[in-house]
Amino acid sequence: MILERIYEVAKPRLAGRRVKDIRIGLHLIAVELDGGPIGVTYVLRNETGHNCPALSQAGNIIGMSADEIATWVLRGKNAIDSAVGLAVLNSVADYENLEQEYNPQGPDAAYSVAIRDTDQVGVIGYIEPLIKSLRDKTDRLFVFERDESFRDRAYMESAQPELLPKCQVLFITSSTLINRTLEKILSYCSNAREIVMVGSSTPLYPEAFKGTGITVLAGTRWLPTNREHILAGVSQGAGMKQLIRFGEKMSVRVR
Repeated sequence: MILERIYEVAKPRLAGRRVKDIRIGLHLIAVELDGGPIGVTYVLRNETGHNCPALSQAGNIIGMSADEIATWVLRGKNAIDSAVGLAVLNSVADYENLEQEYNPQGPDAAYSVAIRDTDQVGVIGYIEPLIKSLRDKTDRLFVFERDESFRDRAYMESAQPELLPKCQVLFITSSTLINRTLEKILSYCSNAREIVMVGSSTPLYPEAFKGTGITVLAGTRWLPTNREHILAGVSQGAGMKQLIRFGEKMSVRVR
């Protein structure tokens, strides 16, 4: 399981750390650990369920062991638990030693891999800015979304087994880690030359993705110097469009 591999890589960097702050907004979750590192993940609002409270240990998280909360990504009872655990893992990625992919067109995920004229491109998750950028590059695009309200704009999840094997390039939302659908999706990507993991939840641990089929991780490093803006923004319902100026986009190849 890819999440277990990420946790094992991150575990030494979690040792002795505790949660300093946590914010759960309408769109994003931010976790700050003592010493300054910050991790962010996406809120899957349609998959949080109807339990009350939605978050186990609500009200008691600040001061808890970062390692303990990171395990929620493996055994969380709902999508919020899992997202909080992943945010902790994201906070301690070894950003200083990551080798970024350089692209003169910019750091956006849409430019992280080459797309040929003959390529069929697939996108898992209705990520509007990414889709807009890709449509400027190709008209051979399949977009997939689980949410039934997108039925008029995207293929539903049930179409993946038929259509994903036709794709040479794929962009997969990192939210598939939170809802635990990633491995199933990858099993359909039998003819993909490039698979890019994208989105606010992307864990920048290339060593954990070796042999999975994923070739590029396109995520964000959140700068501790901007902590007040990041935490306040998440608390006040900001999405990535508003928050990204307080972070640094990164694309890292899985080697």
